[in-house]
Amino acid sequence: MRLTGLGSSLAAPLRRLGKWAGRGFRCLKSGRVLLSVAALAAALAVGILVSQLWLSDSSDDDPPSPSRASEDSSQQAPTTPGENARTSSDDRTQAPVETAAASNPSGESAPSNRQDGADPESAASESSAPEPAPTPVFIVLDQEPQTYQEALEDAARLSADIIWPSGCMSPLPHPDLLPNAPRAYRSGTHQGVDFRCFARGHSAVAALDGRAVVVVGHYEDPESGNRDLLLDIAAELDATPPYTLLTLYGNYVVVDHGIIPEVGHVVTVYAHLENVDPGIRVGEAVQAGQRVGEIGNRGTHAAANGDFYTDPHLHWELHIDNQYLGAGLSPEQTRNVYTTLFAEAS
Repeated sequence: MRLTGLGSSLAAPLRRLGKWAGRGFRCLKSGRVLLSVAALAAALAVGILVSQLWLSDSSDDDPPSPSRASEDSSQQAPTTPGENARTSSDDRTQAPVETAAASNPSGESAPSNRQDGADPESAASESSAPEPAPTPVFIVLDQEPQTYQEALEDAARLSADIIWPSGCMSPLPHPDLLPNAPRAYRSGTHQGVDFRCFARGHSAVAALDGRAVVVVGHYEDPESGNRDLLLDIAAELDATPPYTLLTLYGNYVVVDHGIIPEVGHVVTVYAHLENVDPGIRVGEAVQAGQRVGEIGNRGTHAAANGDFYTDPHLHWELHIDNQYLGAGLSPEQTRNVYTTLFAEAS
């Protein structure tokens, strides 16, 4: 009795459920619903594929984990301990050496301040820092001066061909006009012979055959104050710098006489000229006795003050192998050497 009532009570819901299921099944069988379901499934599949690709790219950008790094290192080909030590040493020293070679034009390796394990970026910034200014190089010829006997012998050999470079007063009796006389005003030593003329209009002539190698014929005397500044520098240095000495020459000519047998390389200098003869040109041959120019006082204190007539004289030098004749000798020895030089001069 009770079971019959229960079955009748459940029959109605089951019939309604069956109707709904049949109605849904009929809907699923329609083409529109099936197409929608297929599109939804395809979209879901594409979404899953794209998400997998994105996860794969992200994993490539991440640094390897310690376990992965150890696995990679363990897969490398084994090397001997000696090879490992040599490789690490070479890797540690190669980069600093190449950097030093690139930044050092002389080709000498420079020490590196980089420590092992230092930050590469900081090392790169240090290597890109500007190099310090190069230290000037001064070339000094290391040459012993001639002995008194050697100077006398060279003077005697040259005396057969040399002529007086000036017809003005002979300097031989006056030690202050000869080489090695002190020149306190420029903190130096006289390297030549002064032929005093007392008046303008006298000529300087070549003492030997040769070739003009330096010709300064348009010299402008500095103002007195500027000249004094150069002399003040010489006083501080307690020596005459070469550029100051050239400034004090005024107009001047240098004649190269070549290598004279049993003497050496001979060069003569003609300074304090008022002007240079037009026939004297660099590279041109010069004959003994040929006029070099007019004797004046260019380069002197008087000329710096605008007085071109006071104390005109020829400053004349004779050099043998880069040293003036008689360098370092006493006043008496110097006078004997130059007396021997001009003994047969005409």
